[in-house]
Amino acid sequence: MKINFSYNWNNKLNCKAYTTIRLYNPSKYRIGEKCDITLKRKFHHNGEIIDIKNFYLKDLNNFVALIDTGYSLEECRDIILKMYKNLDFTEQLLSLILIKSN
Repeated sequence: MKINFSYNWNNKLNCKAYTTIRLYNPSKYRIGEKCDITLKRKFHHNGEIIDIKNFYLKDLNNFVALIDTGYSLEECRDIILKMYKNLDFTEQLLSLILIKSN
């Protein structure tokens, strides 16, 4: 499975472990899943999904926003809303996915 990043938010792809916020998709993102991490569709490294925590956008906090993206809570929410303009985030779950680099 591939997980693509369009941008190396907070320079996280250079860390041994990092998070990514994705749309909830239990058939795609599973604990123990091995994955190819790509940056702008080019291979970056191998990884493994270690843990997943699901949440609603309204429950996103400054701690997660800053660690995951390097941006404030408000800026991070705005980024997510711009990326997924057509989704209703009162119903849409998100997943905070913990990845370990291999």
